[in-house]
Amino acid sequence: MDDAPTPSFPAALSRDPFLLGLARRLLTKAERSTASAPIRLALDRKAASELYDAVDDEKVQLLRMQLHDLCATGWVVLHLDPPRTFASFTDRKPRLELCNFDALATWADYVPLAQRWQWQWRLHLAAQWANHPEAAPADSIATLDYLARNPLAQMEGLSLEEATDSLSTLIGLCRAGRVLALREASAQAFQGRSKLLDHREELLRLLGAAPGQFTEPPIQLLLAPPVPASVGGSAFKDVLFVENLTTFEHMADVRAPAWMDSLLIYAAGFRGSARRLRTRPGCRLYLRAFAPATSLLAIEDWLFDEQPESGDTGQQAPVHFFGDLDYAGMQILASLREVFPQAGAWRPGYDYLASGLAAGGGHRPEQAAKTQQVDPERTGCDYADRELLPLLRERGRFMDQEAFVPG
Repeated sequence: MDDAPTPSFPAALSRDPFLLGLARRLLTKAERSTASAPIRLALDRKAASELYDAVDDEKVQLLRMQLHDLCATGWVVLHLDPPRTFASFTDRKPRLELCNFDALATWADYVPLAQRWQWQWRLHLAAQWANHPEAAPADSIATLDYLARNPLAQMEGLSLEEATDSLSTLIGLCRAGRVLALREASAQAFQGRSKLLDHREELLRLLGAAPGQFTEPPIQLLLAPPVPASVGGSAFKDVLFVENLTTFEHMADVRAPAWMDSLLIYAAGFRGSARRLRTRPGCRLYLRAFAPATSLLAIEDWLFDEQPESGDTGQQAPVHFFGDLDYAGMQILASLREVFPQAGAWRPGYDYLASGLAAGGGHRPEQAAKTQQVDPERTGCDYADRELLPLLRERGRFMDQEAFVPG
């Protein structure tokens, strides 16, 4: 790699975000690799989503021309599987192989790992823990490895000593066995920043936290049960999770026949799919308007107590989800099915949005800051997998839930 010539930058080579992103991913992989084999980056949907989201052949050809220009520098080589009948460019499993690290890094403004703050901090931690083993976590090597894989980027504004002191404070909280809300522990250790430990369960375990020592706040569910008279004495006939608050409020105000007997629930997107939603300590229920005590008891029984064994649906109320017609909405549905295995996409709402999308409506992902959304491939809901996801792929456009007109 180091013996390759370092050509000057070709004037025709575009500094397009597509090429820069691929270059930086390839360089990152090279720095993390310990193998002697050539460094190659698979241009799959994760690394090169632009190739898969292109809506026409002209766009794909433009991206291929940019790749050709990059390969013409000699810094990288493009590998493809042998051509097959009807095989597209992506069907041939394109891979980029790195040939000249230094030249590519200079062109891509890539800062080598050894110069980065996170690398310097890990070296500082290793030295501190070697000199003061009593202050180190039980498995300091695993902790350093975690920080290499999952860097605490928010710490980079601190000096190495300040960052180390913050981690020491957190280790002290773990060892003391203090039971705290997770965000309270984060604020105490990290200069009042409460969200730094979100989704850091592995780090807390490595630092010695006991299971359940740092608790997440309970999920808040906003409930709109139907009018009791409309369901003939029952609290509700089915349950409908609504992704967006505006639509939830409108549907609660305008009770059309399709959801007249439904318990409407707003749980702020992905948070509604968290497993603690079905535990009394992990969930709090809030009624949107006055409802009889019997309605709340019935909701609590359904949510907390009616959890049949896998494969046995019993007498549980059907559960549906209605959200944006985009990949994120489909991912929420897939996540919700981990908690409610029988949950499905709500046809009345999604049929409405799908009709508008099929007629040419909706918006392109880049028009609504949704270019980072990833196709979940499969949700487990037959309607979503057979109709909604294929429509999204075909059209290359999304439609927000708020386009639904209640009633």
